Amino acid sequence: MTCPKCEHENLKRFGTYGKAKIQRYRCRDCGATASEPQSHLLGQHTTRLDDAVRVFTLLTEGMSVRAISRVTGIHKTTILSLLTTIAGKCRGVFDAKIQNMRPRYVQADELWTFVHTKMKRVRSTDPDEYGDQYVWLALDSETKAILSYYVGKRDGLSAYEFIEDLSRRIIGRCQLTTDGLDAYPPAVEEHFGADVDYAQLVKNYAAPRTDGPDWYRPSARVVSTVPTLVMGNPKFEKISTSPIERTNLTLRMQLRRFTRLTNGFSKKLENLKAAVAVFVAWYNFCRVHQTLRVTPAMEAGLADHVWTVAELLSG
Repeated sequence: MTCPKCEHENLKRFGTYGKAKIQRYRCRDCGATASEPQSHLLGQHTTRLDDAVRVFTLLTEGMSVRAISRVTGIHKTTILSLLTTIAGKCRGVFDAKIQNMRPRYVQADELWTFVHTKMKRVRSTDPDEYGDQYVWLALDSETKAILSYYVGKRDGLSAYEFIEDLSRRIIGRCQLTTDGLDAYPPAVEEHFGADVDYAQLVKNYAAPRTDGPDWYRPSARVVSTVPTLVMGNPKFEKISTSPIERTNLTLRMQLRRFTRLTNGFSKKLENLKAAVAVFVAWYNFCRVHQTLRVTPAMEAGLADHVWTVAELLSG
């Protein structure tokens, strides 16, 4: 090591600093002090890897940011900053691994949430990101791997972006099932063409109940489902959205910001997108599926063992 000031190599040890006890040196010629350059696994974050793993694990086990701060002693601002950094790594792993997939049966659905303010309370002066947001997920119903995800509004533009990303990640012909959203058919036709067997499962709902106390308003109940062939030749018995609906429940249970009727909602769209990216990578590579007894990535042939969180962050 050379002195960064006079570029001489006449250095001597000069104590350590930080929790990691990083060695410092002092130049015998000019008196300047320095330490060897540190390569940070998490970019500019000086948070230790084991602390980052703890934060990651608690985030994906349903704890809120403030609760994690109380448990770990890490400031909530640092946790949110660490979340966006970790999400970047998770996106990189997802984009690198989820390519050239050959699923036979794919299901897609949207999961409602909101950012900062519910839609009925959004003012005209509020940013566009406030209000309703939807998490679009595509699932291989056999391996249970999440093949694509997107965070946006429930409109035609988001449907096009979501289906385009899904079409780039899979090869070959598959059977696709979605709900009855009108934006799906033109997006599927645009990006898949005739190379897909596509059906929609249209749900019919009963009138919502209005009895009971004001704070209790159960949502409308599904009374029937109508399989609708859209294009190709889908197998009637495989027209279902049950696995993707169950994955939606898993996401709500594992991420505190998706728990209904709490104040754990997302305050920024950036943090919402980061949390979803972290969940998808963790779900595919680190979480053992109870039915499969392996991770979805192992079932899909993308991994040969259960990834640890440290492996995911190092990927």
